[in-house]
Amino acid sequence: MSTTEILSADKALYGFVKIWKFDPKSGDSELLVDKSNMIMRKGAKLIANALGGKPDAKIWGMYIGFNNSPSFTLTSAPVISADYPNQFSGFIHPFGYLREPLTFSPNYLSSEGYEENTVLFSTMVTTAASAGGAIFNEDSRIYEVALVAAGDPHSSSKDTVFSRTNFNPIQYNASYNFTITWGVRILIP
Repeated sequence: MSTTEILSADKALYGFVKIWKFDPKSGDSELLVDKSNMIMRKGAKLIANALGGKPDAKIWGMYIGFNNSPSFTLTSAPVISADYPNQFSGFIHPFGYLREPLTFSPNYLSSEGYEENTVLFSTMVTTAASAGGAIFNEDSRIYEVALVAAGDPHSSSKDTVFSRTNFNPIQYNASYNFTITWGVRILIP
């Protein structure tokens, strides 16, 4: 397996993030990001709560981190670890983030020997409004995403980050829809 896995040395749970740029006029798409993710320590609690049927453990949406500086590179971004703070908070210009609900209902994939063991979450970035920090616009460079359970969809105060990853910045372009698909796969060793 080439993806990052945090919860188990046996690689029982891992995930991946793909971001496409989609041209609504021509229908053409281009894969911009294909990266593994890091499942946060609080993600283990979300899995346990979801298995127990707690409603606030359901994945609600994504955080999308961006920077508006033309010279921004990934080396300027915070380093992510499994213990990284749960919330996207304290963002000040030129950093900012979006808090986007899922655009589509989750889908499921099967892999060899398994049935529907991968859940796919997707959202589209079209004309999103900033949730904190800088204003999201044509200068914005997306460099980070997080998969989030929302205890309250109208407020980020009860959000829990399940998984997070960063990547080389991609510049937002309002002419395109950016689609983020996040897959979480469960394998039994």
